[in-house]
Amino acid sequence: HIHMSPSDAEKAGVKNGDVVSVKVDNERATTSNNVLIRVDPTFTLEMHIDTDEANAAKISTGMKAEIIK
Repeated sequence: HIHMSPSDAEKAGVKNGDVVSVKVDNERATTSNNVLIRVDPTFTLEMHIDTDEANAAKISTGMKAEIIK
């Protein structure tokens, strides 16, 4: 899932409860489907991903990803 503030959600064109895909352009070119958007004023923009999935896709902290609606 992805945590984001209301302003981040507005910029991304999504709302709380939306389900999106997320593409990471790294050596594995991974796309994660069915990723839940969670919006709250206290949230900082951050994607939470299972450790095993992140390791398999070679995704690490600080990498940028693209939300695909």
